[in-house]
Amino acid sequence: MENGHDSVSNIHRRWSLTRINFSSYKISLTISIISSLFIILFFDHFYLQLNLIQLIIFTITGTSFLIISYFIDLYLLRKTPVNKISKILHVSAFSNLLWLLILILGTLSFIIFQKDFPPKEHLLEGMMLAIGLRIGIFTSVFGANLLQAIKTAVIQPIVFLFLIIPSSIFIEIFFDVVAISFGLILIGLGIVWTILADRAGRPNLQSTFALLQAFLSAWTENKVENIEKILLSRSKNELVNTYIVKFTNKHNYLYWVLPNIHPGPFKEIGGSNLPYQIYNYFSQKAVIFHSASDHSLNLPSKGEVLEYLTSLSKTQKTVDYGNTCSIPIQIKSKKATVTGIIFDNTPILMLSFAPYGMDDIPEKISNELETYSKNEGFNTIFIIDSHNAMGKKLEKNENEELLIAGKTCLKILKESPQYSFKIGVANTNEIKNHMLFGEDIGKGGLSIILIDVNKDDDNNSNKNNQYVIGWADSNNMKSGLREYIIKFLEQKGIRMLEICSSDTHEKSGFRTSEGYYPFGHITKFETIADHYQKLIDLAYTKLDVYGYEVFHIVSTVKVMGTNQFQDYSISLDKAMNLTKKFLIITFGVISLMMIVTN
Repeated sequence: MENGHDSVSNIHRRWSLTRINFSSYKISLTISIISSLFIILFFDHFYLQLNLIQLIIFTITGTSFLIISYFIDLYLLRKTPVNKISKILHVSAFSNLLWLLILILGTLSFIIFQKDFPPKEHLLEGMMLAIGLRIGIFTSVFGANLLQAIKTAVIQPIVFLFLIIPSSIFIEIFFDVVAISFGLILIGLGIVWTILADRAGRPNLQSTFALLQAFLSAWTENKVENIEKILLSRSKNELVNTYIVKFTNKHNYLYWVLPNIHPGPFKEIGGSNLPYQIYNYFSQKAVIFHSASDHSLNLPSKGEVLEYLTSLSKTQKTVDYGNTCSIPIQIKSKKATVTGIIFDNTPILMLSFAPYGMDDIPEKISNELETYSKNEGFNTIFIIDSHNAMGKKLEKNENEELLIAGKTCLKILKESPQYSFKIGVANTNEIKNHMLFGEDIGKGGLSIILIDVNKDDDNNSNKNNQYVIGWADSNNMKSGLREYIIKFLEQKGIRMLEICSSDTHEKSGFRTSEGYYPFGHITKFETIADHYQKLIDLAYTKLDVYGYEVFHIVSTVKVMGTNQFQDYSISLDKAMNLTKKFLIITFGVISLMMIVTN
């Protein structure tokens, strides 16, 4: 059985099929009309050898009806969950291309078999294959019932065919027993596929198509109600931890927040923009880090997000407090980097695999480091997944590298002297005329944490004792961005220890392999580095002495869990395997059809 991480990876791999459509409705409209013109030209000119006037008449009547038929389809499918003119045009483009393909294959087979006259059966066979495709899409994507899908699917192709051929050959075309037989087989394959594919996920998932339609509504139309309803119905209550460092003085307060909840699943669903929600909850005076968690800890609905935020105001258990910290340290073990700092008896570790990249750090890494820290006598520990370079799931030996670096860091921190410190935090929302980000950054923008450790036992700031941590409300970062910024600032005498992303899933729904843009994919590296420097300058003016408290909050919320992702993953695999078999069968039928009808 797959674990949660593998299930999500598999779903992510499968989701790319939803991108198999034309990039805009204009392209689909163009392809639909041009392919229909080629069908008319191919058949009426090459097969029937009609004169120019007849060809013009059939072209005008055929294309005119085709345009009208888009709105007929839209009207007949008006009560389906996913219905929009752009999707109607996508279907028409695909079905007309498939119809044209059959005519082209028929022409090639005519040439190969050296017949005297090209067979007219291919026009009817292509039409019926297009009908079968339309039935499959109308049921799976649009959510039409089978009868509604069949009625809608036949109108455009049949009427179009009537309007592009002379009435004198109606009987010859529409009563060809061989062509009709093959055509009915192709339509039957489409119908049987819709029934079996929709049931592929049973008994754990009653309707594969219902999930697909809810997903597409959320992904393309921002209509999240149906998908949240499905996710919520399959979620279970779980205790989740949140760790908070609250810095306070007479004038101000700041928060570092580490929720053991994973942002997601995507776009505006559930806790996808959780980092920004928490940022706002703490009056935009917080930095929200990403814990070592995966999508099994997604909040499935906005209601659960509100429930979680409300829980943060409940009784908070103080696990540590003080006013001193250590000099930050950085440990490397091959490709792994762990940055650490300790406040009294609370170590904070930031784990990174940049520039080599990684997916989410496995929770077992966090669990092992937590166990190790307790054995070393620490009260609690913050384990932050920096999530700052694109990469794959870590291999076993790479996990070991992180553990070695993390344990070494804890050993050193335990013996490290501590000093009073100043801290300053700045966010791009505080900058006048702040940068306008692209689709690679969330509403939380960028933040800088500036720590000035009073190592020299005086009240004067010393840049040699100042350390910077960067943060971005983004879903990962483009590989190389972290290194570029650190080098850029190093040349200006600034020590940037680490840059962390929030792993927000708010910015998603794009036509990329990942479904989102990592930070730095759209916004230029130079622009990002320049704004981090501006934030450092601002944070420097806000440096102040703080005391701190470390809180541990336990919340009861519904999370998606691993079983839900496993069910979806298994259902997708079954549906895809079934689809492959039907495609093979369909290809076999078409090949046989080309031979028999020649």
